[in-house]
Amino acid sequence: MKPLKIYFLSSEIYPFSNTYSLSKFSNQFSSYIHEDKEVDIRLCQPKYGYISERKYILREVIRLKEIFLNFDDSELICSAKSAFLPKSRLQVYFLEEKGFFGELNNLLYKSKNGRFLTDNDKRFAFYCLASIKMLPNLFWYPNIIICNGWTAALIPLLLKILSKENKELSKIKSIYLTDSLNEDVIFDPKNIGLQDETISSIKSLNLNQIGCMFADKTIIVNGEKSNISSRLMKLKIFKDSKKCSIVNLSGGDEIDYSPLLDEIDRTVKVL
Repeated sequence: MKPLKIYFLSSEIYPFSNTYSLSKFSNQFSSYIHEDKEVDIRLCQPKYGYISERKYILREVIRLKEIFLNFDDSELICSAKSAFLPKSRLQVYFLEEKGFFGELNNLLYKSKNGRFLTDNDKRFAFYCLASIKMLPNLFWYPNIIICNGWTAALIPLLLKILSKENKELSKIKSIYLTDSLNEDVIFDPKNIGLQDETISSIKSLNLNQIGCMFADKTIIVNGEKSNISSRLMKLKIFKDSKKCSIVNLSGGDEIDYSPLLDEIDRTVKVL
């Protein structure tokens, strides 16, 4: 029996980058899944300029040196390097594009004065597109992609669009996790060559709504201090969705992720 293949996409994975709590969850979840010998899991995050290639032993991957994609009406080439999650043999890919990620400080989404960067939508739209475009280079297609947070919210939509040119993508299921209201980032579809009509049923073009609309499963994650489900479930796309579940986490600084791990485990088995 072939192992289940899971592709875990997160803009942050501890210890490489650590701004929000789901960075540590990315590490815990991946290690938890990796213990199952019947699962082949691989991770992907951007290569930010401050991540030390020497410290984490990032290596070039010949077939990932040139990843071609059309973005914002331009032909671009990016690359990806590879490393292992510390103290494991768990593969992590680092998408490298200096124009989008090289100059970011460790706040990632904000400037040093605390304001959200105005091009966050463009930067992480690129990340989503490149993370899918690299799959043919790898000769590896996952059964399931787990999209960790708003920075990966476009993945389910892109799978639907790109499957027209690559039938392997049409077989992939997606799970979207959200733990924020994402009111600071409104997506401009023109960045990846889409017209407004493609997703016209979502007037605000908020990434949470796009993720929920196109994912095979959405999981809303409430923290002790951030009960976002009560507000998200008032939005039509969430309220009408039969593929949306809610997980409540507790534990303060030491968050107990077991309810979320259990919900993802159940979802993976159903998909």
